[in-house]
Amino acid sequence: MSAEAIIKAQARDTLKGNYIRAVSAMLIVLLPFFIIDGTTTVLSVILSKATSDLTLTNLLVYSIGYPVEIIGFFLFSPVINGYIRAYYRASYTKDMDMSDVFFYFSKGRYGYALALNTHYIIRMFFPALLFYLPLLIYIIVFNNINADFTESVLYYDIYFLLSVIGTGLTIIFSLRYLTAFTITVENDTIAPNQAFEYARQIRRNSQGSPAKLFLSFIPWMLLCLLILPMLYVIPYITQSLCISAKWKTKATFEVN
Repeated sequence: MSAEAIIKAQARDTLKGNYIRAVSAMLIVLLPFFIIDGTTTVLSVILSKATSDLTLTNLLVYSIGYPVEIIGFFLFSPVINGYIRAYYRASYTKDMDMSDVFFYFSKGRYGYALALNTHYIIRMFFPALLFYLPLLIYIIVFNNINADFTESVLYYDIYFLLSVIGTGLTIIFSLRYLTAFTITVENDTIAPNQAFEYARQIRRNSQGSPAKLFLSFIPWMLLCLLILPMLYVIPYITQSLCISAKWKTKATFEVN
């Protein structure tokens, strides 16, 4: 049995008694982001109806609406840290604690989570930009040389394909930093930059790749096209990645 198969089996076993809490944790994480994004969308529609000046509407949306949305996402990002914490602790205890989702919204911990997330964003900025560069070039080129094509079905099909590729590559690359978040669950006194240094050390000393584990879920991710399976697939993937992070951390620091 491969390492990926063993980890998946352990993830299924962990989720058996925690499935409702695992899904609830996922929905709690998604809720504030849906609210922020939905509010921005509604306000954009209201603005477009309130004024016939498209230039003014775009100016307000892009110069105010989107920056406010990004700031809102960042300020609520510690809920993602809490989500990882809940799954990671469950990998040890097999008992998910919903209070872990809100762990980083208490005094002292909130700033720590934001600092950790800032370090992550800085490290991911240029790789993400590189992965989405084909999409950006595609949009710029065809909006400037063939505006009619941008209204075609083929344009949106290619747009979707490039978006999926860019997102997939960004997610796979970001997995190298997962242990920076899980290791702070075990010791939240570690400085954020040190947490990422530990992640690099774990990555260098451990065998197996979180990217390989993630890619093994492709058949499951295809099921997500049906929407409902996401309620199982996302917790399944998250729990598997956290169990993988647990074993990699133990292999690195308990042996060394």
